[in-house]
Amino acid sequence: MNKLKIILALMLFSTIKVKATGQLSPWATHLSPLVAAVVNTKGPVMELGCGHYSTPILHTLCFPSKRKLLSIESNQKWISSFIYLESDWHKFLYVPQVSGWDSVGENERWAVVFVDHAPAGRRKIDIQRLRNNVDIFVVHDSETIHDNIYDMEHILSSFKYRYNYVIYKTQTTLVSDIINVREFFDI
Repeated sequence: MNKLKIILALMLFSTIKVKATGQLSPWATHLSPLVAAVVNTKGPVMELGCGHYSTPILHTLCFPSKRKLLSIESNQKWISSFIYLESDWHKFLYVPQVSGWDSVGENERWAVVFVDHAPAGRRKIDIQRLRNNVDIFVVHDSETIHDNIYDMEHILSSFKYRYNYVIYKTQTTLVSDIINVREFFDI
């Protein structure tokens, strides 16, 4: 995809505000890097943790080409909120037990994996576990102040390519061993 599409998407997302404060929702701060990763790749997309911002936008981005999208969640309420989006190309998987995450996504090559799931300790485990099967990880809540919760810095810093999207307090990091993700933001 070209940079114009990314710029237009970023302009759209910059209008998403929380009414009470006038600030971007901390649950939406991953949208720009997530869109950049999806529009600059081809192939299946996996979402680890559903959300009011990520799930609908991933669905919308994958819809035109019916690009495979797998949304995985450990909370039944979140799955129930988005199951109306399920289709032949967008599937949902409910994983109620922590051990259930151990094999999720292993039998596929993923262009993009969005990491924003619970429990917090699974994030680093799943990034490491899926590393050889993923072109780009988009990791929400990656600011170092939360490293005591997520403990991901040592894994994120081991990737060949890394871009920290630090415009907002709640940060997002893109990492890859094969794609220079920094180039997505060179305008």
